[in-house]
Amino acid sequence: MARLVVLTSAALADGFRLAGPATHVARPGPDAARAVRSLADEGDVGLLLVTADLWSSLEVRLRGSLERLPRPIVQVIPAGAVMDVTTRRQLLGEMLQRAIGYRVELAGTRAPRAAAEEAGR
Repeated sequence: MARLVVLTSAALADGFRLAGPATHVARPGPDAARAVRSLADEGDVGLLLVTADLWSSLEVRLRGSLERLPRPIVQVIPAGAVMDVTTRRQLLGEMLQRAIGYRVELAGTRAPRAAAEEAGR
């Protein structure tokens, strides 16, 4: 059975651990590169979530090779709270596209501020 693994910074690790997946901590740069290579080479990892702060610290060439792997699926996730509803939907849509191979447009209620502005027009 494939495992879910998270690679994150020390500040966010406890939250992921409480949620249940195997969680590994790294610092941006060479430490993150070593960790992500090692985790990607483990045969039982099916989905490797990497926080955006660590992902952006990796060399472009390494990121490209990780994105082309058939397994594990390497997915970048936000490294904190995303407050903007549009950005949140966009990030979720991009994650779904990477995971399933199809672009999914998410519909839903508008942000309270946007709805209020439109009602005032």
